[in-house]
Amino acid sequence: MSVTGAIGRALLASIFIKNGLDHLQNPEPIVRATRGAEIPQPELAVKANSAVLVGAGTLLALGIAPRAASAALAISLVPTTVIGHPFWDREGRERQQQQNQFLKNLALFGALLAVGSRR
Repeated sequence: MSVTGAIGRALLASIFIKNGLDHLQNPEPIVRATRGAEIPQPELAVKANSAVLVGAGTLLALGIAPRAASAALAISLVPTTVIGHPFWDREGRERQQQQNQFLKNLALFGALLAVGSRR
């Protein structure tokens, strides 16, 4: 892997590691959103997702099993994006903000697919 590829992986991983740590330290807002989406055992779901973000993010940043780490992060983005950024049922400025976050997550998903498909 090139130096620029390693730096790119680390930069991509940083948002997942930071969010995972933030959610472990302050889970309640995420737990509330998870409850609202009727996910069973929301506290456990948030802890598990946070662990995936920190663990897979760290592996990706270090270049250890980057395909598996990218896949785990991409899979975790699907419910996070749909539950966390439902722009379709919002109005005005909030709709725009949620849509921007939704699209940001789609871009991250695409970056993970690109990293995960490299040999």
